[in-house]
Amino acid sequence: MRDPVHILLVGAGHAHVQVLEAFAKRLEPGIRLTLVTPAERTPYSGMLPGYLAGFYSERQMTIDAAGLARAAGAGFRLGKVVGLDLATRAAQLLGGAELAYDLISLDIGSQPRRAETAAGVPVKPIDQFTETVDTILADARLRARDARVRLAVIGAGAAGVELAFALRRRLADELDGRPFTISLVGAEPDILMERSTRTRRRLRKTLANKGIALFLGSEVVASDERGATLADGRHIAADALIWATGSSAASWLKTTGLMLDEAGFVRVDNHLRSLSHDSLFAAGDIAALPEPRPKAGVFAVREGPILAANLRRAARGETLKTYRPQAQWLTLLSTADGRAVADKWGISLEGRWVFRWKDWNDRRFVQRFETLVEASSAARR
Repeated sequence: MRDPVHILLVGAGHAHVQVLEAFAKRLEPGIRLTLVTPAERTPYSGMLPGYLAGFYSERQMTIDAAGLARAAGAGFRLGKVVGLDLATRAAQLLGGAELAYDLISLDIGSQPRRAETAAGVPVKPIDQFTETVDTILADARLRARDARVRLAVIGAGAAGVELAFALRRRLADELDGRPFTISLVGAEPDILMERSTRTRRRLRKTLANKGIALFLGSEVVASDERGATLADGRHIAADALIWATGSSAASWLKTTGLMLDEAGFVRVDNHLRSLSHDSLFAAGDIAALPEPRPKAGVFAVREGPILAANLRRAARGETLKTYRPQAQWLTLLSTADGRAVADKWGISLEGRWVFRWKDWNDRRFVQRFETLVEASSAARR
């Protein structure tokens, strides 16, 4: 009897949780799945600003990756992959262990692009950032006894803008009226350069109304425990820096022999398969698509069902399905005050109803996996 094809899923990103969901709903004879990821629960990036603002608990904004693996009949391994031997098809884990595979899929996200010597905290990986937030807030409460608290968010894209609003809301609640400042710093001439002019105008006005200072048009060239210095000579005083800049890839990928793009991301075809090694797939931020797209969760979510189908098909030796990334995508940006802004097709909408839409959409995405895990657990009892 033929041994089952072993598919190793590295990382529990937005695409891989949908792969597990698909296999939980329809088990595949002849395929053995294993998930390796650093934590049992994986955060949903769309709810991170709401978590920071205090709208969601950590449990509400995370997905039970270990439970999903059980529901899919998959093995589960806590760990972090730090290398690949593509010739022998083995993944190397931090600590020295190895996991053999027949097919492998990477959904390990990205991290903010910054100098290795830069001070501050990167927002990605999100699971590590959420642990650091408590430290930042505890430090802010201590500082607020004697002086004004100063935070700076580096990166004025969608992530940075939402983080600035969320941190303002959280500090206002945590510090009970004591003074603080939040700065938003971006190398581009404006915030949200990929979104419509009207959305940028709306959110610049809201940032100003909430007292969030903007420093745009110059990149950070130096940073330390006192703040950040820009290329044009301006200095932003800050007790903590939070990095939400453009994405960079895990450095260990450069040692694998995979075909990467100039930024170090895995180049894939329109089936989400590596251009250089047909035993490897990649999705989410870590994948460099034939038609480049921003490193945004909306694409990973759309890639999930295609990836699940193609892993099945690759294991069976069948023709793969094509992934076609959307040319226009919806962005829902919370201002952490019960309102949000929607942007697509150059149309900009704002209001409390937009936040209710975003909240419903985000909760529904997470809850569908929780419901599946609960049903699977009940069926096993």
